[in-house]
Amino acid sequence: MTTKEFLAERTRERDRFELELGDAFDVKASIVLLILTFLGTISATMLTAEKLTAIPKLAQIPMIASIVISGIFCVACLWPKDYLFDDLPETYANWLADLGESDSERLEGITSLSLELANSRISRNHALNKTKAWSLNGAFWFMSIALFVELGAIAYIAFAIRPF
Repeated sequence: MTTKEFLAERTRERDRFELELGDAFDVKASIVLLILTFLGTISATMLTAEKLTAIPKLAQIPMIASIVISGIFCVACLWPKDYLFDDLPETYANWLADLGESDSERLEGITSLSLELANSRISRNHALNKTKAWSLNGAFWFMSIALFVELGAIAYIAFAIRPF
C-alpha cells in the first residue's frame, strides 16, 4: 500500500465517520427528549397532587426550568443541518467522459479530486458535529439537573413525609 492509498483510505473512513457521528448525536438527543418527557410527566403529576406538601412542589420550579433549557438544547442538536455528501457516481462518470486522457491519468485525476472534495466535506461536517456535540452536552447537563432534583423530591416524599 502506498502512502497515497493509505491517505485515501483514511480520508474516506473519516468522511463516513463524520456522517455517522451526526446520526449518533441525533439518536442521543432523541433519547434525552424521551427522558425529559418522562420527567415532565412526573413533574406535572407532583404539581397537581393535592395532598403533596409545598417542598416537593417548590422543587418542581428548577426541575421545569432545567427541562425547558435541556429541551431547547435538544432541539438545537436535532435541528436539520446541511451535511455535505459525496456526489453520485454519475457525476464522476460524466466528468470522466469529458476528459480525453488515458485511463491511468483519469484515475489519478479522479482520485485527487475525490480526496480534495472529501477533505472539504470532512471539515464542514466536523464543524456541524462540533455544534451538535455542544448542544447535546448542554442538554445532558440540564437533564441531569432535572433528574437529580426530581430524585431528591421523590426521596423527600418517601422518607420525610410520614403518613398518619
